[in-house]
Amino acid sequence: MLKTITIAMTTSTLLMLSGCSESSSSPQAQAPSNENTTETTPYAWVLTSAPAGDVSITEAKANAKEGDQIVIRGRIGGRHEPISADSPVFTIVDLGLEYCGQTTDDQCGTPWDYCCETPSTIASNSATVQVQGDEIDLTGAGLKPLDEVVLIGTVGPRPDEQVLTIRATGVYPVGG
Repeated sequence: MLKTITIAMTTSTLLMLSGCSESSSSPQAQAPSNENTTETTPYAWVLTSAPAGDVSITEAKANAKEGDQIVIRGRIGGRHEPISADSPVFTIVDLGLEYCGQTTDDQCGTPWDYCCETPSTIASNSATVQVQGDEIDLTGAGLKPLDEVVLIGTVGPRPDEQVLTIRATGVYPVGG
């Protein structure tokens, strides 16, 4: 009975959220809990649905403050090996920045490292993600370079406006 009520409440909440098709203009938007959205995934931090109210990396860099709850969308990349099997840390890049070969016939062997961009452009359009939780295996969860993701978490220390670290408690692989 309790599981039926929980599923009904989750379904009605998702239906209400689906009526909001535009992203929130504030990175401090109330982030939905990832509770009850991970029942069918092997890792508690992998979400089965995208949290609402996502913002871009550039918008978050302009407005987010340390400790803010945030939902952010980006693409895994920004360095030659953006995902390590040994670490729950990866880099995401703003979707507005095209990766190498995205719009041309360039056959770059590592398009996810954005080697066609200057280091300062990459830094301005990227954020570091630290996945929080138990049993974190990014590659085992199926994440790979150039995957689009929506993250939910807390903004870490911001020593300057170029630094954006998200302590992610949930990751939703878009299209995955």
